[in-house]
Formats: sequence, C-alpha cells, structure tokens
Amino acid sequence: MSNAPLEDSGRTLVNLVRTTHPWTAADNAAGFVLRYLAPMRRILIQSLGSPGEADEALRKLLSHLVSAGFGKHRQGKLRDFLIKGIRSAAMKRISAMPEADAQATSLDELTPDSKIWLTFWREGLLERAWRSLERQEHATPEMPFYSVLHCATANPQSTSAMLVVQVAAEFKLTLDEQAVQSTLITARGLFAQVLADEVAETLQDPSDEDVKEEVALLGLSKAFIGIHVASKD
Repeated sequence: MSNAPLEDSGRTLVNLVRTTHPWTAADNAAGFVLRYLAPMRRILIQSLGSPGEADEALRKLLSHLVSAGFGKHRQGKLRDFLIKGIRSAAMKRISAMPEADAQATSLDELTPDSKIWLTFWREGLLERAWRSLERQEHATPEMPFYSVLHCATANPQSTSAMLVVQVAAEFKLTLDEQAVQSTLITARGLFAQVLADEVAETLQDPSDEDVKEEVALLGLSKAFIGIHVASKD
C-alpha cells in the first residue's frame, strides 16, 4: 500500500468520520476486541512461536477483558491498547513455559511502533473491509461490488473488457463493459468508506485529520486515491 496523501478528485464521496461508535464507547470490551482477533493471534504466534501458546495467551487476555473491560484505559488508539495487553499476556505465557521454550520466544515485536504489528493491524483492517463488501454483495447479489473490485484489485492493469472476462471466469457473472466500469467506481467508494469507518472506530473521538493521519501511517492511502473526501465542517 502507498503512503501517498488522500486524493480529492470528486469521483466518489467518502466521510472520514461517519461512525459514532469509537472503541472507547464500546459496552462489551471483549466482544469488540474479537473483531481484531486475527492480527492479535498473528503477532502472538510470531512472538511465542506456537499457535497453541498464542491461543492460550489470547484466552487469558480475553478473559481479563470480560471481567475488567477497558477500565481506565479508554483513550488513544485501540491498537496501542491491544499491543500492551498482548505483551502482558505473552509475558505470562513465557513465565509458564519450560525454560527451553521460554528462551526461544521474543517480545521484541510487541511494541506499539513495531513494523510487524502495524503490518498485521493494517492487513486485519483490510480483511474486515473486504468481508464487509462481500457480505453486502451476498445480501444484494444484483450489485456485485465485491466481485468486480476483487478482480480489478487482483488485475490492476486490466481494461474494462478484460474485467468482463475475469469476473465471468471467477464469479460466473455476466456483465458488460459499462456495468463493470460503473460498478467498479461505486465499489471503490464503498470500500474506502468501510475502511474509513474501520479506522475511525479504532481511534478515540476521531477527527478527519486523525483518520487521515492513521490511514497514512498504516499505509492505507491507496484505497482513497480518486475518492472525494468530505469534511465534517
């Protein structure tokens, strides 16, 4: 993903701060955190070297969130809160490991600014955005936004004519070039909006600038190229 600035060409409108449910307002801490289980598990496997150990650490962390919630830590970025909890859970698992296994683990990547953590976090947000678009298509199959955008993303050099063939081959959908092009424009806007919502929900009282900054830091700006970014003002 590129770190280029958000572009504002007017093709599709996206509101960077549309959500009114940031993580700090979540009633169920453990339930909210379950959305981000995939990146959490990946970084724990990376550090503890074992899916089993990672799952045990996650179980302990989620159990703590069930009983204690977010507590006094409802501030800042969710990913920063989570990596601190992940590190604490990993340390407890290491202390319970046999000495040889404990020596093979590493906590070096369990920091808020760790490149691998930011990578896993970015991939987790993207995956959630893709799944949202896929669910929407399942609910309204006459609007194949996921299918068309998936093919266009996988084949960025494809023309509309080529995408017609690729969508038909992969998803068994019959579309003409005009339908593919109009669907693709809308799908890009929908994907960018879902991604903006995902980012905003992981920030405390987010502003447009907060979301822009997080999008750039995570390397998600490519999803907003060609998108008109609306201001709350």
